[in-house]
Amino acid sequence: MAVNEETRQVQIATELQEHARTLAHSTRRVLVPSDSYRLLGELRATVDDLEQVCRQLGEWHTRVVDGEHYQGEDERGDGGTGTVAAAAGLDRAATALAVASDALSEAHSANGVIRWKS
Repeated sequence: MAVNEETRQVQIATELQEHARTLAHSTRRVLVPSDSYRLLGELRATVDDLEQVCRQLGEWHTRVVDGEHYQGEDERGDGGTGTVAAAAGLDRAATALAVASDALSEAHSANGVIRWKS
């Protein structure tokens, strides 16, 4: 069961990235072919969770207030569009992750009809 870890968000994101990198290096081959079905299911669930994170962060960016949550923008910004641009980028990322989730679901279903050797 997931636990609300609001005080560890950055640490959790760092750990997730480290685990994703390890998985990326470890999936050049799949030693137990039948594991590919479960891997696809877990990847889809992870992508779904990342979509939720992007949507929530995007919504949060739309609610932040200059002077309360941040103090303007640096010399690259124009004073208030950074939060809007971040929210828009996060919305695009969430949409792309939803497309990726659908593709993983298709791959997972297709993988489910294969009679893998153990």
